Amino acid sequence: MLFVTEEYLIFFIIVFLLYWTFPPNFRFTILLLSSLYFYGTWSIPFIFHLILIVAINYYGMELWRIYKKKYIFLIIIIIDILNIAVFKYYYLFFDALGTILNIPEWQMPNLKDELSLKGLKIFLPLGISFYTFQIMSYSYDIYTGKYDKKHTFREVLLYILFFPQLIAGPIMRSEDLLPQLKNVSAISVPKKEDLYHGFWLIMIGVFKKLIIADSLSNVVAPLHLSSIDQLNSLQIWMLVFTSLMMLYADFSAYSDIAIGCGKFLGFEIPINFKAPFFMYSMSDFWRRWHLTFSMWIRDYIYIPLGGSRVPELRNYLNLIITFFLGGLWHGASYNFIIWGLLVGIILSFESFLFRRGIEEWPKDFFGRIVRIFTSWYFMLTSGLFFFVRDFDRALHLLKKMIFFDFEFILPPNASMIFYSFLGVLFFNYIEEYPHHLKRFEKHQFILQMIFFVLLLFMLMEFSAPGKDFFYFQF
Repeated sequence: MLFVTEEYLIFFIIVFLLYWTFPPNFRFTILLLSSLYFYGTWSIPFIFHLILIVAINYYGMELWRIYKKKYIFLIIIIIDILNIAVFKYYYLFFDALGTILNIPEWQMPNLKDELSLKGLKIFLPLGISFYTFQIMSYSYDIYTGKYDKKHTFREVLLYILFFPQLIAGPIMRSEDLLPQLKNVSAISVPKKEDLYHGFWLIMIGVFKKLIIADSLSNVVAPLHLSSIDQLNSLQIWMLVFTSLMMLYADFSAYSDIAIGCGKFLGFEIPINFKAPFFMYSMSDFWRRWHLTFSMWIRDYIYIPLGGSRVPELRNYLNLIITFFLGGLWHGASYNFIIWGLLVGIILSFESFLFRRGIEEWPKDFFGRIVRIFTSWYFMLTSGLFFFVRDFDRALHLLKKMIFFDFEFILPPNASMIFYSFLGVLFFNYIEEYPHHLKRFEKHQFILQMIFFVLLLFMLMEFSAPGKDFFYFQF
């Protein structure tokens, strides 16, 4: 069930009415049943699989509370890792092993074809990467004492299943959501300001997804389908940048709608984007992009490895390991691994410079121009491996990006790229400077009605056919 469909609209209106109409002690049950139904529209068998994983973590950690044995926690974490490894990395693991050992039967696509013929094809459970991170953080926080409140199994199950953010985040911590769920019957009816805010976020999310992201998905097709010889350097640079715009519009749309739906139900869901296109370094980008993911890998991978409290070279290794695992989390692809390693190396190089007095954001105008140019250069050249899954193709495209051919022929649909860029720039501006909108608060109702009518018109005239959210594949 996609957020941007009539089906979800009807579903959410029904949930909203039941949630606020029935007595407060029914709210928890309404949310739990709604979340089970929401996930069940994708796959009923995987509901039971998800419940099993939650049960293993919950009852395992309850056992740990009694005996305080480290091996209990380690067994739980190993089960979580094996769960995602089997469903997400089985083919990649055997392909790598088959390549090393020269066993063609284990390599792709031979292995996948063979398993399919035997009826053993492995399907990826929807949202497995997100709910794995969330349930692992629950167990880790209890183990380290960061979160020590007791909850029922039903509360922890709803913590993972909570439908507004179940499939693609934001990734919520125990302290973010569990206390809200435990006291759901005491949640007050949202204030007018929260409803306005929620409605804005939902409309903006729909606009980003259907008007920008889904339209750009056709624009960037030549990056994946056209002959490399047909693409000049300028076109490749523009298409990689457009891919990043598409990803931002798509993923931030999901986060906006999730946060907006949470507002209507009286929940606070953390923001996930903070004007990433205004970044001035790769380090700054990760302080703005997919914030709940960035903070998760910082708190549960980077800091346990030693973070920055270790010798300088070890700190760089920690960054590379962290983003190697971050790249692997994004997908079972060699290119995701390469992308993660490149990001880790670039961040290490930036850290090396910052340690030696090179300012992250120079005071002089020329220094800032150089900083922005170099940051975007490394952002897009490394990002190519994120967007283009075929390694050989990505390598040839990268060569044309680096050795610029000065053939100034724009890609097809360049006007769509330009208008989308204006839209992305506007949304980044209001993320960076939300206080600039305060002056319009007293006119919120009329402004929302105008935007709602314009959005309906644009959906009828300009929207592309609805596609799955990009991060559903993770």
